[in-house]
Amino acid sequence: MRIDRYTKVVLTIIAACLVWLSVGGVQVFPPAHAQVPPASAPKAQVPPPPAPKTQVPPSSARKPFPSVIPAGDFGYRVDYWRGPGEAPIGTLVVRIDGTWYEARIDYAKR
Repeated sequence: MRIDRYTKVVLTIIAACLVWLSVGGVQVFPPAHAQVPPASAPKAQVPPPPAPKTQVPPSSARKPFPSVIPAGDFGYRVDYWRGPGEAPIGTLVVRIDGTWYEARIDYAKR
């Protein structure tokens, strides 16, 4: 089996590159390092950022939410709020003859 000239050239170049990498090669680009401030320069004291302020409107300015948020004959009864801007905590309810009842979901294994 005879190896052609192209294959010999490519394998030689690959071998030369591997030798170059294993020896260390020549640095084409200088290495980058972070700048270290001089020891004589005083360090700047940066104050911590201020704590975020949440503006809660007074209770009289808040929109009153209905006790049940309706969606047809189903609804969500709001029991309480976790806090300003948080999701309401409540119960799923169903309307039967105009009266809201707590929905009870039972799974029966058949």
